[in-house]
Amino acid sequence: MPVTHYNKICSNPSISERKQEMIFLNNPMLSRLENGISRSALSETASYGGVAGKSIGLVVLVALSAITTWHFGYATPVTTGVTAIMAFIVACIVSFRPQTAGFLAPLYAILEGMCLACLSFMLERMIPGIAVSAVMATFGVAIAAGIVYSRGIVTVNAKFMRITMIALLGILILYAAQIVLGLFGVMLPIHNGGAIGIGISLIVIGVATLSLFIDYEMISEAVREGMPKEYEWYCAFSLLVTLVWLYVEILSLLRQIQGSDD
Repeated sequence: MPVTHYNKICSNPSISERKQEMIFLNNPMLSRLENGISRSALSETASYGGVAGKSIGLVVLVALSAITTWHFGYATPVTTGVTAIMAFIVACIVSFRPQTAGFLAPLYAILEGMCLACLSFMLERMIPGIAVSAVMATFGVAIAAGIVYSRGIVTVNAKFMRITMIALLGILILYAAQIVLGLFGVMLPIHNGGAIGIGISLIVIGVATLSLFIDYEMISEAVREGMPKEYEWYCAFSLLVTLVWLYVEILSLLRQIQGSDD
């Protein structure tokens, strides 16, 4: 993300406001944010506290949405299907237009809460306590990854990101193949509770953890480079997407492990 040049120049008081505006508009990433950010807001920059507050707020919103959906009996497969599609559309919009994260990230959190309610409810009826265990494991992994990142044990560089992107592409291809082959009655040994399924789940959880490191790096760079404060919403949204994915994969892993023990 080429924001170092922007931050250094804009922090120099000898540069005129007009030049700062031209630099901002010529930056590919920042120009995507500029359309939805007021000029006065550009004087405020992203902070760790701001990202943390927004991230916690989104997580709480997911939890409240899931509990409400569960309590009022709307945790059904239909709800899961509809909200999953809507959440995917919202996520795509935010990904291509980061300036929309401020008002679409809460909507995404609500939709994901409704979607996860049914999945968690169904598995909870089969395996009591699995949802709570998955939540605790998800936050455990996120906190551990945060500690490891903050101590500099893991360095997120170009090579790290390339490896993670390749792994993500491989997972997407695998899941796409599962869907396509499933239409013809061919089932891949994924999420089936066997040794292969458990192994694949562990690998996917590992890749999701790598994605957490990228999220943390994005947050750190946003703060270091003085990104506009509205960018906090995009950082919080990105982190939430990874946490939701991690939760679903851990939930699947626990289900498979429990099934293999029975």
